[in-house]
Amino acid sequence: MRRSRKKPRSPGAFNEVPPEGLEQSRFSSGNAGVGESGGSKSGNKGAGFGPPTPPATPPKPTDPELAAVVAAWPDLPPAIRAGIAAMVRAAGG
Repeated sequence: MRRSRKKPRSPGAFNEVPPEGLEQSRFSSGNAGVGESGGSKSGNKGAGFGPPTPPATPPKPTDPELAAVVAAWPDLPPAIRAGIAAMVRAAGG
């Protein structure tokens, strides 16, 4: 029966444990970490994910006739609103 000889391992082999472990320094790195506010020094509290928030009110139309329709829209009867919407759809809008 033949015995296989094991090759001697080099000092840098992966499975060797170093003679010393990682030791923490007695000196501070100078990093204070994140404060209690949860944000950075710039005031950023996190990235905004998702689509941007739309403006609270839509921009006002520049055409005076369209502006008149937009201003009157809340007070128009439902049948008139439906008729205006139907005309816009029929025109391809």
